[in-house]
Amino acid sequence: MTRALPLALRRHAATLKPGGLLHGLSVFFSQNRMIFRLRIRRLVERFVPSPGILALAFLVAGTVLWLNDRFFFESVCVVSSSMCPTLLKNERLYLQKAGIGAIRRFDAVVIDSRALHHRIIKRVIGLPGDLVRLEDSYRVFINGQSLDYAPQPGHPDCQTEASVHAIQLRRNPKFFYETIFGKNEIRLGPDEFYVLGDNRLASGDSRAFGPVKRAEIQGRVTRIWYSFDLDTGRFRWERVGVSIR
Repeated sequence: MTRALPLALRRHAATLKPGGLLHGLSVFFSQNRMIFRLRIRRLVERFVPSPGILALAFLVAGTVLWLNDRFFFESVCVVSSSMCPTLLKNERLYLQKAGIGAIRRFDAVVIDSRALHHRIIKRVIGLPGDLVRLEDSYRVFINGQSLDYAPQPGHPDCQTEASVHAIQLRRNPKFFYETIFGKNEIRLGPDEFYVLGDNRLASGDSRAFGPVKRAEIQGRVTRIWYSFDLDTGRFRWERVGVSIR
């Protein structure tokens, strides 16, 4: 065993009685403490950046993240069930801000609502210049023509709207919003959009507070990257990566 040890340690070990190896190690490291400190310091200087470099790296990383959130992509959280079944509560989505082009009908968007004084996620139904009317608080008429509605097999409280996305028609007495804007036909202005939640009978949207302006629309939500069910404590892996239609 002593052949594999450094020469200085073997000298100590040669004079030790059996069982005295730990004492030899202690003496060896005590006598070579300064050498070990110097070597550790050189390793730190070689591989660990200086405080100035670390501060600059954190500043650059923080700036990149801020610019990304401000102008390109942001992570937003679904805090209500107003967009069920498309979006579930406590999901996180990618919000695309840059390069989205014109707002399209049926886009799911984030709105910084001037009427509510907070951000909401809704679906664009009416575009500037459209005539919009609702029947039964969910069925949409655009320019006098009803959107197509079809039942979803296995989901009696859901329908497919315009062959594009699902809407939920489950009444919730806690969240019922009377149709004020759209009960009678309204024409949208050149900078106005009519937005609705997919949980059509339990969503605060343009039916209650009217059309929104283009400046209130911050971007389009594109994909789910996180989904956790707080009620059951289950991570919804099957929804991660789902594209939002």
